[in-house]
Amino acid sequence: MKKIIALLLPNMAFIGAMLISAGFIIAEKSPAPQSIGVVMIFLHPFLNGGLKTAFRNIYKNRYAAAMAVYYLLIVLSIWHLGNLSVYKQWVVMQLPLVLVPFGLSDEKSISKPQRNIIFATLIGVVTLAGIISFINYIIHFQAIQESITHSKPIPIVTGINHIYFSVLLAFAAGILQWGLFIEKIQRPLYRKAAWATFIIVVILLHTIAARTGLFCFYAEALTSILWLFFKSKKILTGIFIGLGLVSLAVITVKIIPSESNRFDNTRLDLHKYESGDNINHYSVSMRFEALKVGWAVFMKNMINGVGPANITEAMDQEYTLENSDLITINRIKPHNEFLYSLVSMGIIGFSALCFMIFFPVFNGAVFRNYLFFMFIIVCVIAFQAEYLLERQVGITFFCLFYILLSNEQKDIKSGGTSKYAEMLQTQANFNNPANLN
Repeated sequence: MKKIIALLLPNMAFIGAMLISAGFIIAEKSPAPQSIGVVMIFLHPFLNGGLKTAFRNIYKNRYAAAMAVYYLLIVLSIWHLGNLSVYKQWVVMQLPLVLVPFGLSDEKSISKPQRNIIFATLIGVVTLAGIISFINYIIHFQAIQESITHSKPIPIVTGINHIYFSVLLAFAAGILQWGLFIEKIQRPLYRKAAWATFIIVVILLHTIAARTGLFCFYAEALTSILWLFFKSKKILTGIFIGLGLVSLAVITVKIIPSESNRFDNTRLDLHKYESGDNINHYSVSMRFEALKVGWAVFMKNMINGVGPANITEAMDQEYTLENSDLITINRIKPHNEFLYSLVSMGIIGFSALCFMIFFPVFNGAVFRNYLFFMFIIVCVIAFQAEYLLERQVGITFFCLFYILLSNEQKDIKSGGTSKYAEMLQTQANFNNPANLN
């Protein structure tokens, strides 16, 4: 027993991160793996003698500070005096914003090989869930195709929300792009497995994933092309990938039934909204209506919003004031993270959110770390179509990978063993020949 404990304790953060990654696809049915994973990460410095280091690092870590400020604003929203039970749920659900960065404030908490295992776990579980869902789609092809024409999503068999699944799938594609085109996986077996998985993920994105995931994927691919052009100086590779993407997009719209139906349904959806027809049960039109109503709520509460716990009531009141044709069940909240923060916490909360998201861009971190860049791209695109941070699967996804990938920057600055640190050290040695003696 002592040997087991001695083995587990130093790896608590890693085990917790693995539970979170493996638990993404079943989060809607059972949030337990993710909750346990967050707690294990938080307890890691307490049980491994790194408490002083954790406090010192969390104080110096500006990424963690940005997350803590955003969480503090959520806690302070209690002054709105709204639905107390909803407020408590909100505060608890957003706890990963402080617990995860505290547990992972020391970049040594999770080693680089362990990070790669976490990435592989994420890729594995979402790919497996996607394959099973694709098989289910083929078996029930006619029924699901009919549901798509009525703005219904292709069901994911594990029960995860289809938009969140598509975002995870897109990020998995980004990790695979990183491994294949940037890191250049060396072992032939691993490289073949990565290519096979990448092809499967791309097929899943173009057949069963939500439009949000597809947009994320193409944004990632465009980022890859620009990276190859300007960072890696591989112009021909970038052109080849670009031509492949254009061909893939055309084939997807013209040939793949699910995407062709979605495209036609989207055009009908937009026509309904523009013509003033009944938009009930038309997802895109309902989202546009929610954005309009959400903006109206924000304009009446610009400084500090209505409070996260009161957003449903505030939106419903505004729907009524604007004589919306939407029935109660279709009166959704604004499916845009940036607008959601404006409505819930006003300009103050919106500013904190933007600082947290775009800080790696402002300080140039993403331009030194391809995978961090991919992650920010995925989040920003996903934020346009979903309030990603308002569900457990979304907040744990953001917190875990935001901190893991920002820790890569610590490796660079501290001269760690990462590939980037080695590159910088080599350049320093070249500039100063004395270092070579």
